[in-house]
Amino acid sequence: MAAHVRIDDLHVGWKRTWRRIITQADMEAMIRLSGDQGGYHVDESFARRVGFRTVITPGLLQASMVTKLGGDINFLAREVTFSYLKPVYVGDELEVVWEVLEVEREKNRIRVRSTVTNQAGEQVLDCHGFGYMPRPEWGQPIKPPLAGGPP
Repeated sequence: MAAHVRIDDLHVGWKRTWRRIITQADMEAMIRLSGDQGGYHVDESFARRVGFRTVITPGLLQASMVTKLGGDINFLAREVTFSYLKPVYVGDELEVVWEVLEVEREKNRIRVRSTVTNQAGEQVLDCHGFGYMPRPEWGQPIKPPLAGGPP
């Protein structure tokens, strides 16, 4: 759910979290959208030969969970770095923690860190970035519902 958050609402340590179970449909949609049909994601025998228990999800699927939380508060990323630490499989339950590390009010900019962990408590993704927040004079965006998605 989107929140109308502005730079003045934030402070160091401000957090948001989100959990989601990764489904086969999620994986197929990411492969279709990204065009990433690497063997790690589509060929079970290949994925096993290189050491995974089965195919793994594309990294952008986990990364999109991080950007979902930023989008919820209208954070506009300028630079983001993702470090993929462990594989993610269909059926994994992932939790994202999105935390403000620095607030630069005069530049209307924040620095953030996000971690993604699986159901075993293992960190699968680490993310650092900075970007911009809406100023009060910009008003609040109107968010029409996406076709086929939640309002």
